[in-house]
Amino acid sequence: MSQKTSSANNMQGSKEYFLRVREDEYFDLPQALRERSVVYYNDYELYKDDPHFKALNKAYRDSKKALENWKYDQRHN
Repeated sequence: MSQKTSSANNMQGSKEYFLRVREDEYFDLPQALRERSVVYYNDYELYKDDPHFKALNKAYRDSKKALENWKYDQRHN
């Protein structure tokens, strides 16, 4: 790879890939990958019947959607 191509690739930044797996699948991943993993727990089932959680979660989803739409518009306009 030429120096110019290499520099152009570095300017774009590194990409991150997100992988969703169940707990039993996680333990099938290679040890090196598990060591670098960040685990996010889905607490929805724990709080899904709490009205305060429902309201906050809805506000979060609505604002997240608005942010994603705004970023899309910025890239495509």
